[in-house]
Amino acid sequence: MASRTERQEKREGQAARKKARRELITVRGERGSYAATESGLGDKRATPFLEQTQTTNVVTHQTIVDFAPQTMEDMTKYVPGMVVGNNFGGTQDALIKRGFGAIDDGSILRDGVRMPIGRNYQGDTTERVEVLKGPASLFYGMQEPGGVINVVTRAPDFHRWGAGFGTQWSSLGGGNGHLDFTGPLGKDFAFRLIGSYRNENYWRNFGANKQVLVAPTLNWRHDRWDGALSYEFVDYDNVLDRGAVFVGNNPVSGPQKRLDEAWTASFGARHLIASHLGYRLSAHDRLRLSGGYNRDDYHDRQADPSSYNVRTGILMRRYRANTGTLRANGSVALDYLGTHELWHMKHEITAGADYENRNQDQGDFVQSANQGGFNPTRPVYGGLAPVGRVNPSNSNLQQNINSASGYLKDNIHLTKSLIASGGVRYQWFSLRYGSGIPFVQTTNASYTKALPFAALVWQPFKTVSFYGDYSQSFGANLLSAGTVLQGGYKPTTGREFEVGARYENHGLTADVALYHIRKKNVLQSAGLDPNGNMIQRLTGLAGSKGLEASLTGALTRHWSAILSYAWTDARTLRDTPQTEGHQLIGVPKNSGSFFLTWNGTLPWYRIAMRAGGGVHLVGTRAATLDNSFQVPGYGTIDGFASWTVPNLLSHQVRLQLNAVNLLNQGYIIAPTGSAFRNSWGQGRSFAVATNIAF
Repeated sequence: MASRTERQEKREGQAARKKARRELITVRGERGSYAATESGLGDKRATPFLEQTQTTNVVTHQTIVDFAPQTMEDMTKYVPGMVVGNNFGGTQDALIKRGFGAIDDGSILRDGVRMPIGRNYQGDTTERVEVLKGPASLFYGMQEPGGVINVVTRAPDFHRWGAGFGTQWSSLGGGNGHLDFTGPLGKDFAFRLIGSYRNENYWRNFGANKQVLVAPTLNWRHDRWDGALSYEFVDYDNVLDRGAVFVGNNPVSGPQKRLDEAWTASFGARHLIASHLGYRLSAHDRLRLSGGYNRDDYHDRQADPSSYNVRTGILMRRYRANTGTLRANGSVALDYLGTHELWHMKHEITAGADYENRNQDQGDFVQSANQGGFNPTRPVYGGLAPVGRVNPSNSNLQQNINSASGYLKDNIHLTKSLIASGGVRYQWFSLRYGSGIPFVQTTNASYTKALPFAALVWQPFKTVSFYGDYSQSFGANLLSAGTVLQGGYKPTTGREFEVGARYENHGLTADVALYHIRKKNVLQSAGLDPNGNMIQRLTGLAGSKGLEASLTGALTRHWSAILSYAWTDARTLRDTPQTEGHQLIGVPKNSGSFFLTWNGTLPWYRIAMRAGGGVHLVGTRAATLDNSFQVPGYGTIDGFASWTVPNLLSHQVRLQLNAVNLLNQGYIIAPTGSAFRNSWGQGRSFAVATNIAF
């Protein structure tokens, strides 16, 4: 007969197994939903949706699977208050959050590691995308006050071996294929290898996007230790499309015909190494050492528009090229995460220190003389050759930033329904900047600042909470190659007040937030100089205020929705008389989306089907600092349908059809601050994808 102790151990073991099964079911349920019930971005630890101290939006794994976004810019369809900024001919991530953001603003992270400029989203490796709104400098250093974005990659599976092979074919021609292989290596290790190849025609009249990706990951856990080491290599050769030229409020030609040449492209190779090592000191305390290094060896060739003659209809162009640019970021952080009871109050403490180095080193910048003879309405290609001379003033750009900080945040659960949060970061950074042949250093300075944070969360009901917070941002104003700074240099600072409310119940989440942001020393585009370089200068003060609302998740057993809306009033508040009081470039007052999805099981062979679609709407946007012309608003309709057979020849097989911009709406997705170089949004396309799971 079993002893009492043995029976007790048996009951505890059964309870533990039941709990594990419940947790597994919960995780799977969230992975198949448009709603995220927790996020780790705001506190560097998983925090329940109703207890988060700032607004966080999550593009879940199911959203990515269903709508198959191709770039980070596609995330703007599912996140309120986020739009596309000047994306350098469709080659760089440039996302404006709550009115602020630009290329190389440091706001895009991969598993917490800051990424260099370029394209930083890979659909084959991404598990989900989290967006923390408002200043995020408390934990993530130099940032814009609009927010920070973290791309969370897929982790290895410790429980079983599995593999998946998939292809996607585009109506434009070409497509891509990928392989995903994962499983345990003994008791303590798990491995994942993802590889993909892409060769897909561009949506306009010529060009192709090509890419090779290899991404291995090794995870480890033993007793109190855990760790991860991942590497990603991307070899890319992508279209660089200078887009539209405007006269007044109208483009001189439509989206069908490009104003470039066949040789225009951005190409290079990217390397990313990310790692972490964790140790659990006790049941309530743990340490985590994390770090990463990424490097982008970048080149481009541009057919750059420089002037347009309204009388003759002739566009002047010239050849421009970055012959070799190194962009590299390295960072390391040590964090302490503890949960303790003090005076009958739970404290969730996050404290740590970090160091980061950001480096950009550009080689020769080549440029030809302006050349005419090109009519945008009746384009004849081949007249502009990729030949030029080194431009000494635009070459040899060198920019180096070192930063070090310490930070502390404590979420204090005063009662079961009330959380008070306080924190501070002490930030130091130094910047060295210069360019030219011979090299001339124009900036060599360092800055320090303490950044406080305060928040209050009140949850009067099980399904509802209210919150308010105050936060600050601080960082360097970064210049891009081929730009000229007008006036002196200063770092940028910002602050935000925010209040909001949240709802969560049975797989449905909703939130609404009101915010008020002020930012000093705002780096803005101010047209072109006589040499065709983009002029950038610092405006004295800019601000944004607005309302954001979203609803995501299950409406019924078979219907799910993504609903978002943002009203954003972003303006230059203190500057020259020509720009003061005007709207910031690229920020619509109104934007929003509505997507609806049905899922169910068909009566034949237990085929699971999902089908959905919706509309993404963006209002009119200012295209220059003085608002001398605007780009019109637009609406695009996307849709998808997928069928999954659970057991076809002993394998799970999925077939999916995606449609982008069904009505073939012609629209400008990214104004740039100039009448030249405004990016067209993608035209209508269809994709058919297959995936087999082993």
